[in-house]
Amino acid sequence: MLAQQRHNAIMAQVHAKGTVQVQDLAESLDVSTMTIRRDLAELDELGVLTRVHGGATLVTSAHEPQFAEKMAINADAKTAIARAALGLVHSSQSIGIAGGSTCTKIAQEITAQPELTDITVVTNSLQVLNIFHSDLKPGVKTLLTGGERTPSDAFVGPIADAALSTLSTDILFMGAHGIGEKGLFTPNLHEGHTNQVFMKSAREVVAVFDATKWSVTGLMRFAQWRDIDTVITSNTITDEQHRVLTDNVNKVVVA
Repeated sequence: MLAQQRHNAIMAQVHAKGTVQVQDLAESLDVSTMTIRRDLAELDELGVLTRVHGGATLVTSAHEPQFAEKMAINADAKTAIARAALGLVHSSQSIGIAGGSTCTKIAQEITAQPELTDITVVTNSLQVLNIFHSDLKPGVKTLLTGGERTPSDAFVGPIADAALSTLSTDILFMGAHGIGEKGLFTPNLHEGHTNQVFMKSAREVVAVFDATKWSVTGLMRFAQWRDIDTVITSNTITDEQHRVLTDNVNKVVVA
């Protein structure tokens, strides 16, 4: 089993049980306790669980990591997802890009494609705006909503909602704090509502997330799977997770 697959399995058990023990994890994953301790140390450093004596516990669902923390988590998987998402982007489109590290990776991929022209990007993410402005790519117009700034550098709340409600995009790339059988979650209620308004403004909604988001919850479910047209996720999802997606979403891309 690859390290990322172990991390995914560990997080699934943490979210199912709340607290897990090193010995139990080692037996269920058929690896040494030393390997599990190393995995828990790495996951604790990423901020997705908390190490305790002999095991680990769940991080509170209300915790929202800073943007720099998010960019460091599963960077390779996010890059693969972003490159797969690029296949849905075409010249002469209006493109919505929500906040989050995976969505920021998509912005980076778009700026690296000189053949893409006549694009209007609508975003509520300061980081996405910075990507396009630092590149100064000709043929790309960027519109930024105002609003209340979150720890992950997204603008949310009534001002953002009002701006997005008047706009329309061909496609929207949307991330999530957490994913489950019932849909997409966020710990920020204002961000959840802004995400819903953003989704209503798009003709096609594409959810982008890596497999470690599975079983992570938040205060608000802002989307059910029926609200999503396409999912792009990492190749470390389990067979059961893939089944949930294919049973509920029209198109699933594993990057």
